[in-house]
Amino acid sequence: MKRMYGMLVFGILIVGSLVYVMLFDSDRSPSSYEKTTISQLEMKVHPESTVEELKDMLAKYDRDVAPQINNEFERKLAERMYVEKKMYEEAVDVEQLLIRAKKQASFDRAWLAHAKGEYGIVVTDEAIDEWIEKGPDSEVIESQSRYAEAKEMSVYELNHDYYRDQYVKWVVWEALIPLVTKRYEASSEQVLDNNRLIELYEQEVENSL
Repeated sequence: MKRMYGMLVFGILIVGSLVYVMLFDSDRSPSSYEKTTISQLEMKVHPESTVEELKDMLAKYDRDVAPQINNEFERKLAERMYVEKKMYEEAVDVEQLLIRAKKQASFDRAWLAHAKGEYGIVVTDEAIDEWIEKGPDSEVIESQSRYAEAKEMSVYELNHDYYRDQYVKWVVWEALIPLVTKRYEASSEQVLDNNRLIELYEQEVENSL
């Protein structure tokens, strides 16, 4: 995956919630947000929210939703989805939110497990930290700072802890690209661009569930 593409996504991910709003579309698979093209991502920049507005969203999430989720990872994913919806002033169906977060967590775990079991991809914490330092840490944007402040954490903590699960997937995907390409390029009748490679890999993951 080209670094330029990754950097574009960094900015859009940090603005609010990793384009998780797309997960509320029942026609999409759990990780369809990753298939979005650059032009589509550019159209999904979130409305600007102040620190106080973000704090209010997060407080309401902690009050109304978080107590219903026992798993820490699912709670984090649900929080991102909740904030995404609130940024667009959309109604939140809490029951549906809980279902989506659980499905996403399950899929993300399977996504990484498949990379390790099928392709032998394992990344170290040091590699993740280095990748984050060269990406999200390298140029802090205002929206990133506001979200970190609303979360009462540093930008470093936001990048290296709160969003770490997403950056792990980016690093793993960069290692997967040549391997998935090699597996399918001879038999594929379509151009194996990044979107197509993700579709093929996702299908493998879904078949493994």
